[in-house]
Amino acid sequence: MDYYKILGVSEQAGAEEIKQAYRRKAKKYHPDRNPDNPEAEAKFKDIAKAYEILGNAEKRKKYDIKRKMSSDCDIIKEKENTVPPNMADFAKNMERYFGFTFGRERAGKQGRDAEKTRKNPLDVTEMFEMFMKMR
Repeated sequence: MDYYKILGVSEQAGAEEIKQAYRRKAKKYHPDRNPDNPEAEAKFKDIAKAYEILGNAEKRKKYDIKRKMSSDCDIIKEKENTVPPNMADFAKNMERYFGFTFGRERAGKQGRDAEKTRKNPLDVTEMFEMFMKMR
């Protein structure tokens, strides 16, 4: 339940703006003005609960933290439900961006020869050997 939407105010609304929004909506949906209307009564209860939380600085702070954490969890859940990447596309992208492939995917003698002469740009063996003075 989003108390800001219930009162029709922004998250940056001040205490006075929240109070005015509460009074306006409470007057509109008050059970005395809407007898025998269960929808209005339910809305009035929601409005009262929203003002109880947002009208109190300490409760509002806790509500905002809880709300933020909830939205972060939703983002994580959304990311967990994404489709895993296709490994064939990964290999193609590695070749496209880094200039090499992990496997021997090229067919024919020319492909194998080219693969032997091409140096892996991520290979740091030469730098390591020079640094350690192993040559």
